[in-house]
Amino acid sequence: MRFYRSGSILTDRLGPVKFVVILTVILSLFATLCDAIFPQVLKIPSPQAWLSLSYWGLKHYFIWQVVTHFLITQVSGGFSIPQLLFLALNMYFVWVVGSSMVQMKGVKHFLSLYLGGGLFTGILISFVILSTKYLGFISGTTPALYALLTAWMILMPEIQVLVFFAIPMKVKWLITGILAMNFLVDISNGQFFNSLLLLIPVVYGYFYALIIWKTHSPYKIFYNFEKVVIRLADKLETRLQKSQSTIDPFSNSSKIYDFKTGRLILSDQEFMDACLEKISKHGRHSLSFIEKWRMRRISKRRKKQSKN
Repeated sequence: MRFYRSGSILTDRLGPVKFVVILTVILSLFATLCDAIFPQVLKIPSPQAWLSLSYWGLKHYFIWQVVTHFLITQVSGGFSIPQLLFLALNMYFVWVVGSSMVQMKGVKHFLSLYLGGGLFTGILISFVILSTKYLGFISGTTPALYALLTAWMILMPEIQVLVFFAIPMKVKWLITGILAMNFLVDISNGQFFNSLLLLIPVVYGYFYALIIWKTHSPYKIFYNFEKVVIRLADKLETRLQKSQSTIDPFSNSSKIYDFKTGRLILSDQEFMDACLEKISKHGRHSLSFIEKWRMRRISKRRKKQSKN
C-alpha cells in the first residue's frame, strides 16, 4: 500500500512534465498539419506564423508568441521523418530530465527552469528581432530544454548515463559536449540567431543554479567567480528579507505588539481586540495601512474556517 501511495504522489508531481510534453506535441503536430491548409484554403497565415516568434507578430503586438514559440517545433513543408524524430528526441529529454528535476527539486523548479528559460530567451530575442528587423520565424523547444539541461548538469554532474545505450559518460561531459558542438556548428554556419538561442538559456540555467540553489558548477576554473555571485545573492536575499519585515511587521505572528502597552501579542484574537479598542477610541482612520491589511487578512481566514 505504501508503494502505491508513493507512486501515486510521484505521478501527481510529474503532471506538469506530462502536460508540457503533451501540449508541445499537440501544438507541433497541429502546426505541421495545417502549415499549408491555413494559407491556401482559409487564406490566413499558418499556425507557425501565429505561434512562432517573428518580427511580423511582434509588430502586430502578438505578445503570446514570447511564450508559444518554445512550445512548437520548426515547421518545414509538412510532415517528415527527421522532424518527427527531432520532436520525439526533444520530448524524451524533457521527460527524462524534467522527471529527474521534479524528484530532486520539485515542480516549481522544473517550471521555473523550463518555462522561465523559454520565456527569458523569448523576451531577449524579441528585442534583437525588433532592432534588426529579422524576417524569419523563431520556434523550437531547444531554448527551454537548454536551460533545463544546464541546471540539471550543475545539480548532478558526476552521474553516468549510457550514450547510445552503450557508452558510459558523465553528465557534465555529455551536456557540455552537446552544447559546445551545437554552438560551434551555429557559429561556423553564420547562424548567429541560433547561437543566441543557445547562449541565452544556458546563461539562464547557469545563474539559476548559482543564485537559487547556491550550487557551484563542476568546473573549478569558474569557482572564484561563482563564489562572488553566490555571496552577492546571499546579501541581496538578506536585504530583501529585512525590507519585507519592515514593510510587513505583522507577517510573523510572534512579533505583534500591543499599541498601548508594547506587550507582545501572540494571537490573532488579541490583535483584533487591540485594533477594535483603538477604533472605538480614535476612529477607523487611526489605523495604519498595515493594521487594516492585517485585520482583513484575519477576517478572511476566519470566514474560510467557518465555511469549512
